[in-house]
Amino acid sequence: MRRFDESKLNDVYQYIRDCHINERRSPTFREIGAACGISSTSWVSKLIATLEERELIEVAYVGGRRIISIPDNLNIGQTKHTSIVGSCPCGTPLLAVENITATVALPVEIFGTEEHFILQAKGQSMIKRGIFDGDLMVVKVQNTANVGEVVIARLNQEEVTAKVLACDHGKYYLEPANDEVDENGKPIYRDIHPDGEWDILGVVDHVIHTP
Repeated sequence: MRRFDESKLNDVYQYIRDCHINERRSPTFREIGAACGISSTSWVSKLIATLEERELIEVAYVGGRRIISIPDNLNIGQTKHTSIVGSCPCGTPLLAVENITATVALPVEIFGTEEHFILQAKGQSMIKRGIFDGDLMVVKVQNTANVGEVVIARLNQEEVTAKVLACDHGKYYLEPANDEVDENGKPIYRDIHPDGEWDILGVVDHVIHTP
């Protein structure tokens, strides 16, 4: 399965934006591929479709040609400072100043204006959600989530983990996104049914893949 690359998506978006701002034109798919190092036009098409789904661009057909434009309501050029606060799982307090390892500027056009923090994924428990070891998870700060969303949960005020929020007969729990089993046929990654205090620190809404 091909890993979806948020950084490549951002490259494509930035190239489209630069064409509109600096050259006042819509680039072709081949131009986008050449500028962003993508040899497959079908993969360019997939990235374009994703940007359109996120309402970051608009695509229209004029005279049989696809015209890509930037919606007028986007905050073009604006960025926000976002802290990288270590890896997950990691110790608490997660968002304390001493845990901040770096601060990066994220484009508001893609990541929105809400408060985020960034964690580096550790392990393979979330690969079916496209989160691989070493990836950077961009987490929107909130203490609630919908079933099926990938959350950053804190267990017993100590352990922090990235898992899918699930519910069974009104009781919430956390489940991995990896069905691998050991030599005895038992799951390597197991559901977590918290028996103590636990809370949600945020929801993973973007993933930046590492090379």
